[in-house]
Amino acid sequence: MQIKKFTAKTMTEAMAKVKEDLGEDAVILNSRQVKTGWFGLFSSKQVEVIAALEKEPVSLKPRVEQKRVEPKKQRELNGPPVMPPSPPVVSNYGSGGPRLHASLGHIEQLMASESFLNEPWEEAINELYYTTKSVDAVEQYVYEQIKQSFTPTKAAKRYVMLVGPTGVGKTTTLAKLAAYYKLEEGKSVGLITTDTYRIAAIEQLKTYAEIMNIPVEVAYDFHDFKRAKQLFARKDIVLIDTAGRNFRDPAYVQQFNDHHDFSETNLSLVLSLTSKVKDMDMIYEQFETLPLDSLIFTKADETSDIHAMYRMVKKSDLPIAWLTDGQEVPDDLVPGDAEQLTRRLLEKEGWTRWTKQGV
Repeated sequence: MQIKKFTAKTMTEAMAKVKEDLGEDAVILNSRQVKTGWFGLFSSKQVEVIAALEKEPVSLKPRVEQKRVEPKKQRELNGPPVMPPSPPVVSNYGSGGPRLHASLGHIEQLMASESFLNEPWEEAINELYYTTKSVDAVEQYVYEQIKQSFTPTKAAKRYVMLVGPTGVGKTTTLAKLAAYYKLEEGKSVGLITTDTYRIAAIEQLKTYAEIMNIPVEVAYDFHDFKRAKQLFARKDIVLIDTAGRNFRDPAYVQQFNDHHDFSETNLSLVLSLTSKVKDMDMIYEQFETLPLDSLIFTKADETSDIHAMYRMVKKSDLPIAWLTDGQEVPDDLVPGDAEQLTRRLLEKEGWTRWTKQGV
């Protein structure tokens, strides 16, 4: 067994030295932080790693005398030179980021995405893998890091209002929530829509309300809105749909704040997972002046990855209230539970342990 000691400023640099000197099959025996310097002067902390490589026994073959062949003749006998196979290439993620072991390619692919590019997990992943040699251990580490970012939402207040741009699925989501609160929680529900710019949205909501036997009111102005709230004074919960285009007008936003008491309202920003990251940023900046309580993500079934929701949670510091992954009402509605959200995200990434086939 070959045992060597390596020192470096970081664990990542130490792992790179181990890999370069002893190769992929090296085993980490011990790692610790040490101080370097002369009698404590100008001292600095470094990482010390002790690694080992189990050498294979060398078998000696009897020497066979060979006739001397001229170099030119030898090349003719051997044919063209055979190049050794190239090692698997693993791309760097981030500027100057470390390389992960080839067996962690699916993890590197996730971390190379725009949503995870700035996460400082590289060194911990390298240390964990080279210490345990376990892909499962690294996957579980990433799973826990993602999961802890999804914080729980507040308990539902009497009013639940959805805001967001046109076309993200607010009306369908509102119908799903109405069915959930009525059928799952047994509450009396009222519906109010202020999205009077789209006749189709009003008719769609009325159709859902008729099927579920839930009253719906259309508010064309703030007077209608106040009257609708009074009509539903005895309802357990009132769900409110809004017109996305209004919120581009600062004057409307101010009126909106003046005419509605947000102390008794859960205000959720609805975002579509089919949107571009830049568009999501722009939408959030447009609505962040409102007292938002949570995010709702829609159309998870219409995209191959949903990790943009992780990025928006980190950006906004808001919890996720709901995730929708289809058009069926009242189905295709996922609560914003950290466990379920993390599993859905990794399932979309195709990680075997968290796909439907792997569960």
